[in-house]
Amino acid sequence: MRPDSIKKFDLFYLAAIAISVAQALLNYDSMKAALEAELVAADMAGQAGTMLALGLAVGFGVSLLLWFLVSRARQGWARWVLLAFVVYRVLSIPSALSSGLGSLSITGLIAALLQVIAMWFLFRPDARAWFASRAT
Repeated sequence: MRPDSIKKFDLFYLAAIAISVAQALLNYDSMKAALEAELVAADMAGQAGTMLALGLAVGFGVSLLLWFLVSRARQGWARWVLLAFVVYRVLSIPSALSSGLGSLSITGLIAALLQVIAMWFLFRPDARAWFASRAT
């Protein structure tokens, strides 16, 4: 049986993914325009929509794969990979704010906060014991 911390991890992490998907859908046109502007120099502006959709799909796919490996497949190593992604996301917030680059918004900050909370549940004692019991 899965411990309470893993169930709460599921709730917070999947909520963060849902908010990120909603943010991507709401900001798709502005993200596509920004990508087109960057690809003009490489004469690839016409492919911005395809590249953006592919990038978003891969990003969300990796997020769901890591969730599956942690929550369902009980792979302890995957929580460390997930932690690295979350730490990178949190550490990139100040640089995004200072440079004005990226589409950092309230929904993005909420999604990052939900991911941090989800990660906290992965390292609680009952979750650690759950991962350790699979290894034995």
